[in-house]
Amino acid sequence: MKKVRDRIKKYKSIKADITNIDIRLQEIEEELLGVTSMENGERTSKTYKIVSGVEVQADKYMNEKEKLLKEKVVLLRELRRIDNAMSVLDEIEKGIIEILIINNRSCALAQMKYNLSYSRVKQLQSEAIKKMAKYL
Repeated sequence: MKKVRDRIKKYKSIKADITNIDIRLQEIEEELLGVTSMENGERTSKTYKIVSGVEVQADKYMNEKEKLLKEKVVLLRELRRIDNAMSVLDEIEKGIIEILIINNRSCALAQMKYNLSYSRVKQLQSEAIKKMAKYL
């Protein structure tokens, strides 16, 4: 149950990571547009492989872009899993999970919002986590 709780707790940071990746991908696209034919001359290595500075720089950006896209896919999948697990809950359970776990707020806030006792809020939280565990 702790693993499920920890995964739910990362919801906001996953969203922030996805946004950060989008920003970085946009920066890479802009940097790729800036990579034009800088004339460094052709260099040859010991294997007589011709390599230009532009190709090396473009290759570096493309590799970084590919790595970021793979990371984004993994994060989006985790976000979809959490959203899917949350869809199983009723409104009160969903609200309690959002308040207590995702937003990391106090139990008193959930008690006031739903007019429930402390023990009932904790019971609903536990039941919600158990329901979500099946999908996470």
